[in-house]
Amino acid sequence: MPKGSTPPSRQTATLLAARCDQASRMPGNGMGRGAVRAAMALIAAVSLIALPGVCAQADSHFGPLSGKPRAVDGDTLEFGFKRVDLYGADSLERFQKCVIGGQSTACGADAWEAIVNLITKTPIQCEMKAINRYKRNMAICRNANGVDIGLQLISMGWAVARDDNMPAYTAAQQAAKAARKGAWAGKFIDPLKWRRGERLPEHAISIY
Repeated sequence: MPKGSTPPSRQTATLLAARCDQASRMPGNGMGRGAVRAAMALIAAVSLIALPGVCAQADSHFGPLSGKPRAVDGDTLEFGFKRVDLYGADSLERFQKCVIGGQSTACGADAWEAIVNLITKTPIQCEMKAINRYKRNMAICRNANGVDIGLQLISMGWAVARDDNMPAYTAAQQAAKAARKGAWAGKFIDPLKWRRGERLPEHAISIY
């Protein structure tokens, strides 16, 4: 698609298809039904190409969710085609590494394993709180035992607290840090900085 062009919306594609169908019903239009069907198929294909990730994007208007989600990463849950990020808790990235006891460890994988274990107690209940810059819902999620998943990840040392309006999260992080739990037992890069490309010296890639 040319730069600066506006991709057609699904509603526009549907309208065009309807008009093609109406045109095929008009007498003497000179357009065969086979050509109309081909045009409608092309319109549908273009609408899907023009809207990448439409199935992966969460609806910005859905309400509370309940069910058995899968863990996409350490702080993202997926209920069917609806994704939510944990509100106030930023987990280590799935492929992130830490240095603990002088050894490089796959702490991102540990964080992902922790959330997988936390969501085994279903149904998981998620209450929407905000929309992040990726247009995904942010939610506080609890498992069937009533455990706040984001809070628990912070308490285990596999996520950092993000929201100043969540004093329980801030307190949990301070306690985890003092007890050297999870990633706090060694060195790690804040997940936000890690996503921006920052790495520990032990994991930096030299091009020289």
